[in-house]
Amino acid sequence: MAGCEASDDGETTKLLFRTADGQAFETVLMRYPERNTVCVSSQIGCAVGCDFCATGQAGLVRDLGADEIVAQVLHAARLLRDEGRTLTNVVLMGMGEPLLNYDAVWRAIGNLHEGMGLGMRRFTISTSGIVPGIERLAAEGTAVGLAVSLHAPDDALRDRLVPINRRYPIEALLAAVARHAEATGRRPTFEYVLIDGVNDAPAHAERLAERLRGTLCHVNLIPLNATPGCDLQPSPTRRVLAFRDVLLARGIETTVRLSRGSEIRAGCGQLRGARPDQRQNGVT
Repeated sequence: MAGCEASDDGETTKLLFRTADGQAFETVLMRYPERNTVCVSSQIGCAVGCDFCATGQAGLVRDLGADEIVAQVLHAARLLRDEGRTLTNVVLMGMGEPLLNYDAVWRAIGNLHEGMGLGMRRFTISTSGIVPGIERLAAEGTAVGLAVSLHAPDDALRDRLVPINRRYPIEALLAAVARHAEATGRRPTFEYVLIDGVNDAPAHAERLAERLRGTLCHVNLIPLNATPGCDLQPSPTRRVLAFRDVLLARGIETTVRLSRGSEIRAGCGQLRGARPDQRQNGVT
């Protein structure tokens, strides 16, 4: 590990790792009263190219190997052990698209399951919507959780926000997610980043509720974490709550996820990494 930076409350730590080939990537450790979670990167950069995501803005450099993925978890576990705490959850929600590096990700999960005794239910893979990867994950027959970055209720808007939607549109994506839920018995999570004036109107919420009606799922609403190089802004609180209330009224289980570590650019969509000769957000 090359460095770390803590949030103001000390409950979130961003870790900077440097690789043997001179690259860098970030990992986030989050402490809660009831659990301790490490948010792990699976790639250096990302090829999906969502404009509002700092990782996507950077483009894809390379996949991380299984050993590099495992190293992030082991280091986080050591930090927690020194604090008298225990690592409870691993989420592949950091830099990169895990399902575009499937073999290394799955090998890392298997190694951590065997080596650390973490149950498969302790792992969650977050995806922008790689349908073949979701189907492959469902076929594994384990209880690894699935989180899907949806961000829009229709293809026209999602094509703009999440470019991979042009290859795997919402109808195909939801069908694959349903198959995963049936195969694993796990309720999927749909992540929905709320962007001011883009996807946060009551009409968007109504269309999303209609899309998800009758679906076993939970929706996490996440006000956008602003990033350099992107003019998009987070939805104001009143619009976030109004959006939530529409979904709840339509019977969709929904929560608003509070940002953790945004002041050190450790929040969702803010991870980017740095070259070894750069200083990144105070981390050296």
